[in-house]
Amino acid sequence: MVNSSNTTKVRRITGIALLSAIIVILQVVATFVRPGLIPVNLVLPAIVIGAAMYGAKAGAILGLCFGAVVLSSGITGTAPMSTMMWGASPLLMTIVTLGRGAAQGYAAGAAYTAFAKKSTYAGVLAAAIVAPVVNTGIFLAALIFLFRGTLVHFAGDTEVLYFAFVVMTGTNFLFELVVNVVLVSAIDRIIRVLGRTRF
Repeated sequence: MVNSSNTTKVRRITGIALLSAIIVILQVVATFVRPGLIPVNLVLPAIVIGAAMYGAKAGAILGLCFGAVVLSSGITGTAPMSTMMWGASPLLMTIVTLGRGAAQGYAAGAAYTAFAKKSTYAGVLAAAIVAPVVNTGIFLAALIFLFRGTLVHFAGDTEVLYFAFVVMTGTNFLFELVVNVVLVSAIDRIIRVLGRTRF
């Protein structure tokens, strides 16, 4: 007789591994999709699905996968802003990049848990909104307080805060938020079909 807890654990690990692979592939592709200095984040829907199905800890793991790809793009020089941040401080760049990845995934899972008590749709919507807000918020805070020299370099003659909030992250944030919200119904259906398994 198959142990149901072992089966659930295997299914959870398999699901997280599959979503991790999808996240890595999508973010590698996204590295070359740059409306400005920052690549578009295409992995948020996958993080939201994982965080909703498997919990906040799984969301953090998936976010770390996203962060690892972003970090590697900075190290290899395929993303100008990330490369400048890496050159300014490899340690801070590593902490900020992996940290914001994990934070957005964990926050998405926590938001889903809090709002899914009302309905899975409400939970998915909350997670879909929270993930890009946390991701962009931490990135902006890091730029302004930890990598100000890099920010000033890219801003040139433009006012620094305007450049950071509008020129650098404004378009990306709106794109990511809109895509997430538009996909809420689809993500909700996926979660209903696959079933929700917690960590």
